Amino acid sequence: NEVIRRANMAFDGVVEETRKALDDGNTEYMRPLPTANRMYLETDIPLFQITDDMVEPIKNNLPELPDEKKERIKAEYKLSEDLANQIVRRLLGDTFESLLSKVIVDPTTVAYVLVSDLRDLRREGIDVSIFDEDKLVEIFSLLEDGKISKDAIKDLMIAVSKKPDADVNDVAEEANLTLLSEDAVREIIHEIATQNESMIKERQMGAMGPLMGMSMKKLKGKADGSLVNKIVREEIQSLL
Repeated sequence: NEVIRRANMAFDGVVEETRKALDDGNTEYMRPLPTANRMYLETDIPLFQITDDMVEPIKNNLPELPDEKKERIKAEYKLSEDLANQIVRRLLGDTFESLLSKVIVDPTTVAYVLVSDLRDLRREGIDVSIFDEDKLVEIFSLLEDGKISKDAIKDLMIAVSKKPDADVNDVAEEANLTLLSEDAVREIIHEIATQNESMIKERQMGAMGPLMGMSMKKLKGKADGSLVNKIVREEIQSLL
């Protein structure tokens, strides 16, 4: 009966609630007080129990969380912490992995183009919207085929932005960005080394840095950096 029900309610204490003052001096219930988290109880929806059977399918179908994706990309593609973080933070993960599924190039190079080169071009006032995934695949395909060096990618992108409808390979050739043969590279570096023979004899392998700088400036991205490094080292050793 009602007396017993009220007695049992006394064990739970007074329910905390907000009440409205009435003109006759009484009060009436308005709403429950919020909980410690400032959350109001929903009075229009009946309580229901969330079971493990309901939770597990949801957990199993959650998308990859950002931190998980960053760690996976970092490990799988051997990226630096900073590059992996920027790829995920800028929501470039899907594009990054899609590109690498279509071309076989250094993942770090792809990541750097996405997070750095495109940003730099945008800041220079270049419309980077033309560099959709298909256009980037065309550019990276030239790198994959050994027709350009990674050092020429940014210059090629600038040239492509001026002729967005032209074939990327044709643009690379017109801009004189295609790779020179190894013999041509060796001839240019030999000439630079000969002109700086006195510095080489004085500084020996310490001349490596200055000669690399001169060579890369002269070649203007038309030779791969690793090849230039190899030939510069050989030229220095031949003069010692």
